[in-house]
Amino acid sequence: MILKKFIFILVFLAITNCGYTPIYSKKETLNISINSIKLKGDKNINRKIISLANLVKNKTRNYAYDLTIDTNKTTETVAKDKSGNASIYKITILTKLYLTDPNDENKVFKNKNFSSSFSYNSITNKFDMFQYQKSIEQNLINKIAEEIIIFINS
Repeated sequence: MILKKFIFILVFLAITNCGYTPIYSKKETLNISINSIKLKGDKNINRKIISLANLVKNKTRNYAYDLTIDTNKTTETVAKDKSGNASIYKITILTKLYLTDPNDENKVFKNKNFSSSFSYNSITNKFDMFQYQKSIEQNLINKIAEEIIIFINS
């Protein structure tokens, strides 16, 4: 019995002191410098993406890029019930990210489209459905922000 406790404590200490840190944490800084940030489309989603991805203007290096984020959110009805009421909805968030040369906007350094969608059933209580839509939207924004961090740092 004492040997089992000793082994358990030894394994616990080894696991907790291994120095694990996530590769893409939210505190991580970007590998590039950003001169300016331009927002197009849904401003609220763009602001949430910027804060979650920790995109800030920093001119620490000699050469900085202009960042343009264009976001669109669509909510569509996928299916209807027998009486014609919507029974299944689908939220899609499409984000286009462009890193351009500040001297020549036609010269694109990196660009990529990020898309995230989720289908869900209708809820009879409209307030609960609105709250559910907001939580789905936040989860989709978190997913896109993580993908942007990985894309910019690679």
